[in-house]
Amino acid sequence: MRNRKRTTSRWIKGAGVLVAAVMLLWAAPQGALADGTASGTPVTNLATVAYQVGGVDQTVIESSLTGNSTPGIGNGTATSFVVDTSLDLSVAWTDLADVEVVPGQLDQVLIFTVTNDGNATQDFSLSAVNRAAGDDFDTTGVTIFVESGATAGYQAGEDTADYIDELAADASKIVYIVSDIPAATVNGNDAILDLVAQVAVGGTAATQGANITTDDSLIADNPATVQTVFVDGAGTADVAEDGKASDAGTYTVVTAALEVTKSVTVISDPVNGTTNPKAIPGAVIEYEIEIENTGSSNATSVTITDSIPANTDFIIGSVAGDGDTISYSDDLGATWTYSPSGSNGDPDPDVDAVQIVFNAINSSATESATFRVEVE
Repeated sequence: MRNRKRTTSRWIKGAGVLVAAVMLLWAAPQGALADGTASGTPVTNLATVAYQVGGVDQTVIESSLTGNSTPGIGNGTATSFVVDTSLDLSVAWTDLADVEVVPGQLDQVLIFTVTNDGNATQDFSLSAVNRAAGDDFDTTGVTIFVESGATAGYQAGEDTADYIDELAADASKIVYIVSDIPAATVNGNDAILDLVAQVAVGGTAATQGANITTDDSLIADNPATVQTVFVDGAGTADVAEDGKASDAGTYTVVTAALEVTKSVTVISDPVNGTTNPKAIPGAVIEYEIEIENTGSSNATSVTITDSIPANTDFIIGSVAGDGDTISYSDDLGATWTYSPSGSNGDPDPDVDAVQIVFNAINSSATESATFRVEVE
């Protein structure tokens, strides 16, 4: 008669009735992170088998990794492993809407949050990429800075770090993309930029760790060694399980768009008066400059500068329209302090340029100004 049989555990049989009880004792992990128990946490497990033979309690036997048949507490050994590193992260663009910019603006900011969703402290390297397609322009002077925490919001003198240092599991950092808007952009243009965060080696404060570009997924598990696994999802500029995360932010140009039209009309001549007048010597000619703002923003300090054509003389008092300030020059615009000499309606040959300023031309509005000259 066999006195024992081995399956996945060791069982002891008597000639009569087998009564066995198994207790599993283990070290329970403390505290859950985004991706579970902290990397490197040891997990131990010891099974104790109690049994009877012929109704009589026998000495318990503890388990071991290689098998134990010696009865008694303390004769077994725990089976253990260490928790591996889950490399996981996320990037989120956190501006509430497209960031509105105007042509030529400098140091415009997109705001992102980078979160360590893994179970170990890591460094993270950062990069920003202008979209190759699907938008209207590329920003210039692109830089990345990490919020220092000294003052909320991007501060050029405070937020100087360009990588994330020693970010604990479940913790987040605010990251800024700062870039310049080309002057050639027009109303409604968009620029899309992706912020890409790459998981890197942590463990040394104030020193940027090397990027982690491969994990241990293709290597057999070693219970005694902390191994790494990429578990990140796909982002806007990266694929799943690559140790990266990304999201896209958008700048939108919101500006004035001015269309300027200049027309000329013969008002009168010395022969025909105002009936079918012609541009003969002595004729009065009127110029009209019309400005239409088709953009999304108001235009301010709109200034028309126009020279008085050769072979004509400016007519005093002839400037009319929507302008707020009028100035004259007698030195081709070098200065604007000249005051016309004579009475309204008289020609002043010394005026060689006129300047008309509109304090503002609102979005969707049209403003105009006119002035007259006399043909010499």
